[in-house]
Amino acid sequence: MVKYPKGSRVKHQTGDITGVVVNVFEQDNQHCGYYVKWDDGSHSYHAEQELTQADNNRTRWSQ
Repeated sequence: MVKYPKGSRVKHQTGDITGVVVNVFEQDNQHCGYYVKWDDGSHSYHAEQELTQADNNRTRWSQ
């Protein structure tokens, strides 16, 4: 079962970077794999255990 659908905001387990799920790879009786576009512009593949849901609430500073 897909934990993070395509388009979900995720955070790497290190907590240093967030990104968006670009593609989901479902595997028989195993956790899904996710191809993520990170906020720094890079892309990488990660197992479900390496990712967590990112906070979608971003602070907006008034000017």
